[in-house]
Amino acid sequence: MSAIFLIGITQVNAQCCKPTDHKAQTTNKTQEAGKVLELKITGMTCDGCSNHISNALKEVDGIIEQMMEYPGDLATIIYNPEKTTRDVIIKVIEKIGYKAEILKEAPKKKS
Repeated sequence: MSAIFLIGITQVNAQCCKPTDHKAQTTNKTQEAGKVLELKITGMTCDGCSNHISNALKEVDGIIEQMMEYPGDLATIIYNPEKTTRDVIIKVIEKIGYKAEILKEAPKKKS
């Protein structure tokens, strides 16, 4: 007697857990002056989480460029301080269930 067992595995995790690249990045192609904000993000468990944060930040007016790194749990965000603030950026991240701690903030280096 032989039997074949098929087991289906379904991921019933957070909304954020969707396959994505290791680094999610968006860029507004304009050469705006801005500030660079480096954040340590806690609560990310997969690449999908970094994508979830990246998508939420895309909705913030004033973010010029962003790069999320998982693993590493880091976010580098260039933003226009005339349109948004670091507090707004952190609140957006915390609103979707993650924590953000400022590692560094500095003016954007001109290229």
